[in-house]
Amino acid sequence: MKRIIYLLALFLVASGFALPSANAETTNEPIPGHHRISNSPYVLLNDWTALYEPATGERIPLEETLDIMRYHDVNSFASIDGDHVVILRSCSGCSTTSYLIGFDGSVTAFWFDEDDKLLGADVENDRLLWYKDGKTVMTTLNRDVIWEKDLGTRYVSLSTDRKTVLAASSHLETVDHVSVETGATLFTRTLPRQLNPINKVLTFEKTTVYVTGYSNEAHYIYNETTGAVTLTTRNHSRTEYAMSNGALHWTGQKAYSVHDVTTGETETYQTDTVPRVYNGVLGFTDQTMPMADYKKLPTKLELVVDKRQNREGDTTIYTKRDYPVYLSATYLDGTTESISIERAKKNGRYELLTSPFNRSYATTVYYDFVYLGKVFSGSLNTTDEGTVSLNRFGLAGEIVGQTSPRASVTVRVLKSETDVLTYTASADATGVFRMQTERLLPGTPLTVTSNSSGTYVYRKPFVVPTPNPEANTITVVSDSAEAGVVFKTVPNGKIDLYVIEYAHRYYDTIQADANGIARVTDTVDPIAKGVEIQYAPAGTEGAEKKLVVYERAEPVFSLAGTPNEGDTTLTISSTAKLTTFTHYINGKHVGNGKTVSLTTPLKDGDVIKVVAKAGDREKTLEHRVAAVGPTILQVTDVAMTATHTVVSVRRDTRAVLQFFINGKLTTATPVSSTRFTVPAKPGDIVLVRLTRGGQKLDTRLALPQVTFSNIRLHDEQKTWVGMVLPNSRVTLQNGTKQITSGKSSSTGRVVMSLAPQPLKAKITLVSTRGVYRFVQTVNVKAGLTPVMKVAAPTSTMRTLTVNSNVDYGTITVRRGTTLIATKTVTSKSTPVAIAAQKSGTRLTIKFTTPKGRTQTVYVTVR
Repeated sequence: MKRIIYLLALFLVASGFALPSANAETTNEPIPGHHRISNSPYVLLNDWTALYEPATGERIPLEETLDIMRYHDVNSFASIDGDHVVILRSCSGCSTTSYLIGFDGSVTAFWFDEDDKLLGADVENDRLLWYKDGKTVMTTLNRDVIWEKDLGTRYVSLSTDRKTVLAASSHLETVDHVSVETGATLFTRTLPRQLNPINKVLTFEKTTVYVTGYSNEAHYIYNETTGAVTLTTRNHSRTEYAMSNGALHWTGQKAYSVHDVTTGETETYQTDTVPRVYNGVLGFTDQTMPMADYKKLPTKLELVVDKRQNREGDTTIYTKRDYPVYLSATYLDGTTESISIERAKKNGRYELLTSPFNRSYATTVYYDFVYLGKVFSGSLNTTDEGTVSLNRFGLAGEIVGQTSPRASVTVRVLKSETDVLTYTASADATGVFRMQTERLLPGTPLTVTSNSSGTYVYRKPFVVPTPNPEANTITVVSDSAEAGVVFKTVPNGKIDLYVIEYAHRYYDTIQADANGIARVTDTVDPIAKGVEIQYAPAGTEGAEKKLVVYERAEPVFSLAGTPNEGDTTLTISSTAKLTTFTHYINGKHVGNGKTVSLTTPLKDGDVIKVVAKAGDREKTLEHRVAAVGPTILQVTDVAMTATHTVVSVRRDTRAVLQFFINGKLTTATPVSSTRFTVPAKPGDIVLVRLTRGGQKLDTRLALPQVTFSNIRLHDEQKTWVGMVLPNSRVTLQNGTKQITSGKSSSTGRVVMSLAPQPLKAKITLVSTRGVYRFVQTVNVKAGLTPVMKVAAPTSTMRTLTVNSNVDYGTITVRRGTTLIATKTVTSKSTPVAIAAQKSGTRLTIKFTTPKGRTQTVYVTVR
């Protein structure tokens, strides 16, 4: 019995000196496999070796591995004092065990009868609450009974005020408030009878949740202060609760509920994802997010492949095109956001999609990833984009065109809104297709669909042209490959072309400029020696003329990389020789050559135009610049003081950095390129934001609420007590040498023992928790000179009491030169045992500190 009491005492003392894991830091990584403890900031990892805090990623190793197997029934709850958890293990044919675990990793085990039921614990006040043989029993941690009483119910819980035991009837008709000291009923609240009986009790701050035992679960929330009972939404029987900022949160069946304890109001939202709730944190399979941001839960979360560059109505994904891919989210607060696909995480064996989505050949791409717990899996089919052109449009009752070899072709002719003609044909091995039609009128719209294995053209529109009434008066200006193929016709006239290359044939229509000049620039690539071109005025039949190209030089080029907002250089990738490149931005000439340096960075919406010329041949490339949002924002250190905070960030330096304190934009003072001072005090909410191109990236910091101590040390001091960051690792250092270390409580209080330090030594206090840090440096001062007050004893007294301003050192008592007593000082009031002295004897009392500081007083025995 004495051994158990000693172990508990040692456990409680050691809890003030816990060392957190060296890798404890704020994280949004998924929570490792664990056993959940509903009203505790920590969970218990599934290997039973450590506590883990989802809010910060802090991992506290346990002094010993818990003896728990997979088949054991495990229950748990937090001690009311807030610094311990209780893990209950039971199984058939084995003893029932309770583990008392401190937030320093200490473990104390208790064994008890299987019929005993542990309901609550208050470690700080040495109390355990039990239910046994129909009675409620209050004991010490050592199982000594304080009181026991039949409260007429087994639904008993320990209130968070540490003064009350709540005893609820099965249908919640009454709730007795019972004294934890005596078991006497203080008062009883009478409540409306609830429909379903209670099955389980959960305790939170000033709030008790009573869970019913039916499959269609009802949950009743009892306000311990006002006595109000709220019937919450009916959720699944495994509903998990967590409390944050005076509100209870829970999820179930794609619903998220928030209950305001003060007002008694409950809001329920429909969500597209269902997180697990923890103390201040929402947990998903792939990440976590602060519970305070619950309105950033998506009501709709979907994968979007942006096909706006396709023709309207065309849902095909073509190869060699860039399709932006992102997640589209609509949140509870009504806002929407496009989320970079890079923020999702791989879920299965397939790689993540990349944005923009692009493939160089037809294939099926499979994806399987997760974001905010929602799994996206499926496939994207890519198709090569074929070509289609028309040589004859049906003016004479025949449509002739060119497309992919052996493709299936469908032509829909829109004669009116209600009169639609459909014709089908198959292309031959050279890609030529023909179909007989009725005679079509000029201006009639056509829609051509071509589909071949691996290639596809969707609904390319054409219009039947107005026939040229003139004979073929087109003249050839140039027919060489080097100078290009150039025709002369009527101003703005159109020319039908049929180009016969070595293995390919093409139909196209080109239009002359105001001078009647028409150049063949896109029909054949490359236009080489020996290519045959048949040409005639558009819409005519039987007037074709022919020419054969005898040489050529064709510019082939592309942009080297995608120009983005903020870039200051344009570069052309090309192997073409004797080619000139001219660059324009928004129609303004900005330079020539393969590389151009810009005087003004590119902006969202800028149109880049590059014109390449080789002889008389000319080719134009255009690109519209798209905004790029910030790419990285990471807070690496938060150094706090009582009046300001220094935030260290790793960030995208091309974006604008902003700081908000409690929702208000504030001015930050740069300390360096990565460190910024903001006037944020403990308890403030600091939002760090990057903005670029109309997009933003946020990181939220909830500064711990604490009143920091000003450290003072002297050269005889052995203990320091103060206020630092809550639940933080605390060290005192002399230069690089660590003097002592400890762990602060949930309120920030820390007590540390240390060896006395040299006079004028520079001592640094460091308190760290995750990215949060509090540092203070002080010089060691001289210790106090003792000052004593001693009452003169009488001749019958055998004890002399010395009161002093210091609680360390040595007291000696002498009668003349004779030493009659010595006592080591451990408090500011020290009794010294002496032999009885004669009245009138003069005693010399001397107080000496370890550093030799002394005071001597003289008293005369009365």
